[in-house]
Amino acid sequence: MRVEIDQSGKFEQLNTYTVIACANGKEQAIFLSASVKRRLVQKLRKTLVPRKDIIAVVFGVLVFILLEKLDNFPDVIVIDEEYTGKEAIIRETLRKLILYKTKDKWKGSVRFKRVGKSSPAHRLAWKLYRAKKGINTKRISEKEVLRWWL
Repeated sequence: MRVEIDQSGKFEQLNTYTVIACANGKEQAIFLSASVKRRLVQKLRKTLVPRKDIIAVVFGVLVFILLEKLDNFPDVIVIDEEYTGKEAIIRETLRKLILYKTKDKWKGSVRFKRVGKSSPAHRLAWKLYRAKKGINTKRISEKEVLRWWL
């Protein structure tokens, strides 16, 4: 199984909300408000993670939270290229969380490429970002993100 992931409203833009969506025949999305993002960044700056890597690690955690809603973790995870130079951090964060959740049984891969405007994941993320809500959109709290952090 292959899944594509895209986001609208980048996580590091703390004055707007973020929608992260995936599509593989079944559509899923999560929604993060600007206030939750600001509180997360404020708390995580006090951790041992270098400031320059916080956004990439949080994005990896958010992708994991999104994929956790699927029945099974996909064999191939394709993430839209948005954090150039941070792919290794995102991949490692996501891989560690999936392996922890599956008790080291996941043998899939994480890839980065432009998914394009015709991608169902892009269309869903953009639609929900414009509407500020959606049927399959789950609002994520800072507690849900920090649960995988601490």
